[in-house]
Formats: sequence, C-alpha cells, structure tokens
Amino acid sequence: MDIIQKYIEPNPVEELSLVYLAKPIYGGWVTFTVHLAKKFNYRLYKVGKRSEKKVRPFGYNVDYQNVSLEDLLKLPNLMITAVDKHYWSILPHLHPNTKIVIHDPTELKINKSSPNPLVQEHKLLNLFKVYTIRETVQKFLAEKHGIQSEFKVHPFYQYSCSKPPYSCYAVTISRIDFDKNTDIILKANQLIQDSKKKVQIFGAENRLYVHHKLGELDFYNFWKGKFEKDYPLMYEGKDILQDCKYVVDMSTIKNDGGGSQYTFLEAIYQDCVLILHRDWIKQGSTFIEGVNCLAAETPEELATILSESRDITNLVTESRKLLEPHLHVRW
Repeated sequence: MDIIQKYIEPNPVEELSLVYLAKPIYGGWVTFTVHLAKKFNYRLYKVGKRSEKKVRPFGYNVDYQNVSLEDLLKLPNLMITAVDKHYWSILPHLHPNTKIVIHDPTELKINKSSPNPLVQEHKLLNLFKVYTIRETVQKFLAEKHGIQSEFKVHPFYQYSCSKPPYSCYAVTISRIDFDKNTDIILKANQLIQDSKKKVQIFGAENRLYVHHKLGELDFYNFWKGKFEKDYPLMYEGKDILQDCKYVVDMSTIKNDGGGSQYTFLEAIYQDCVLILHRDWIKQGSTFIEGVNCLAAETPEELATILSESRDITNLVTESRKLLEPHLHVRW
C-alpha cells in the first residue's frame, strides 16, 4: 500500500482532496482553504519533492500532507483551493476537469516574463472545472477571458467564541496592503478625537506598502501585529472581535467587489458592524449601505462614522442574514 492510499483510506466519506498550490501563509486563500477543510472534514495537501507520511500544521488547527506530483495525480477528486506563480508548472500535469477556485482577477494577470498558463494561448482554465466565490469575478472571467465558471459562496465554519475579549471599539483584520487601503484608516485615526474610538490594526503587512504609504501615518502606534492563526481570531490570548463594535475594511480590487470576503463574514459572525469602502459595495447587491453595513470612501467619512453614537442593533440583525448562505452551502 503506497503512502497516499494509506493516508486517505481511513476517511471513506471524503469527497474532495484539497490542494493548496501557493506560498502565502496569511490572507483569503489560506482562510478559504481552512474553512473548506474544517467545515467538511476534507484532507489538505501541498506538493513537495517527495511524499511524506507525517502531516504538518497549516494553521487554524488544520493539517496538510506533502505529496509528490506523481502521488498528487493519484488522489481522487482534486480541488485546487489557490494557485500562484510558484506552482504554475504543476498545472499542465493536472487531469481535465480538475476543480480549481479563482478568488479574484489579480490571479489571471498576464506576465510577459513569466506567462500565466491559466490564461495564455491554450488557457488551461478551459480544461478545468472553475469555481468563483464572487459574482463579479465570475463575470470578469466570462467577459475578459471567455472562461465559464460556477459561482459558489464562501463556505463558513462555525467556530466557538468562548475566549475573553480583547476589547476594541473598532478594528481592521485584513492584510495590510495596497488593495486594502489601510492608509485611509490611518488618516481617519488622525481625525478622531476620542482615542478609544481609533481603529486598531491587526494582520500581516506588506512591508513595501508600509514603507511607501504608511510611514508618516503613525502606523506602528496602531498596528498590533499578526493575529494568531486560530479561531476565534486571537491576540495575546484574547478574542479580537468579541465585544468589538466595528470592523473596518476599505478593500477595493479592480474588476471585483460587491460580494463577501472572510474578514466580512468573521465580523458578521461575531456581531460586529462592517464599515466597507463604498466602491466595493457598488459592485454588487449583497451589501446595502445603512441597512446591513456602513460605508465610507474618504478618511473624513470614516472618522465621522466612528466618532458618532449609533444604535447598531438593526445593522447587526440585517447583516446576520447575509451569513446564512455561507453556513449551508455545500462544496
């Protein structure tokens, strides 16, 4: 019995073999993979030089197994949960109709120095079963690249929230990066008079973005660092979102938006009100400003929202309705 068969046989109800073909250890690709694995008890694999009997920690109490490419191709019902340029060479070896998830349009950028096999001349995506997790991305794939996909909402694993609160008024929990517009949040902090209402920043940082955009915005006074890779989101042994009033996410992505991200779902799950960039909201019909979220697009708007007193009961109630499809979707 080879390594792969020995590993998968004890779990006869398994339907998907998840494969993470990317370098990032933080962010939406990781979170999606974790929720999918935990919610449905799917096995997770990475591709290495050789297959290993042992499993390694992926984070969030999910383990993965390293397998060789040869053994990967023996696994049943593969789903590629994420892929980046470091693993493009593997894609031509995958069987037709292999399942693959495309998270946002940036994954299909055409790089002349390193051609992306997903969208170059033969378009490997046309051979695969493609899933998208926002309708804007589904539309982009069809109109820009002629690639058909199936839209499915993010799966959400319901985790226990029994840890003591870190006790923040407002936080941001997304990556600190150009498309996350963390500079808007820091500029808003400069305008907020009440120090308790300033946004506290958690998450992995793009150091280039920090250096060029956040250096003069007092970033390090508000950045707490990376949170623990566990659920609930923890910092110094305390739950970041427990008893938090607002989660701010100023994400904007070209040809994307409107739908949800895991930072949004985590906020809703723990009864925090979302403050989103208005440009994101306008890309779809999921979020309605003043009904299930609040919106801003300038530091001044964001500072005003955070400074005002507001009854958030109805916003929390309405936003909870958005979580339901993610709890019941089947992948």
